[in-house]
Amino acid sequence: MAVQNHLTILEQGIDAWNQWRQENDSIIPNFTGADLSGLNLGCADLHKAEMDGTDLSGDDFTGANLHQAHLSGANLTGAKLAGDDLIDAQLRGATLIGANLSYADLTDADLRGANLIGVDFRNANLTNANLRSANLCYARLSGADLSNADLTDADLSHANLSGATLAGVDLRGAKTTGARFSPDYRDYPIST
Repeated sequence: MAVQNHLTILEQGIDAWNQWRQENDSIIPNFTGADLSGLNLGCADLHKAEMDGTDLSGDDFTGANLHQAHLSGANLTGAKLAGDDLIDAQLRGATLIGANLSYADLTDADLRGANLIGVDFRNANLTNANLRSANLCYARLSGADLSNADLTDADLSHANLSGATLAGVDLRGAKTTGARFSPDYRDYPIST
């Protein structure tokens, strides 16, 4: 459950929030289950923040730090996360339909079972990401680094993986109907 004090400080603006985070670096912010939809959280320091089940739909996180953030089950539909630090973030079962994660760093992120329909992952870093059973229909993954990602049982129907790095990717059980791969993708050591 969200901590009211954390919500109050965030409502004061990003500058006030980031100053509070700097002065209270040992406190883990908790926004669990809150409705934070439609906010501009650009450049906000949200590393390690607890946001499981939070409604963050339509939020602009441009330049935010979401390193190790807990976003499992969160609604991030249409959110702007381009270029953001989501290293080791927990997004298990999250909904990110139509979100922009181009150039984002999702190294070691947990996206198991996430709804990623139409997500823009162009040039994102998904190295070692767990995308097991994720729905990536119509996702744009061109130029993304998926090295050693787990895509077991993922739905990649109609996804664009042109120019994606697929070294060590696990595609066992993945649906790839209509997906576009680079012509040389079979040269990568992948598990199918």
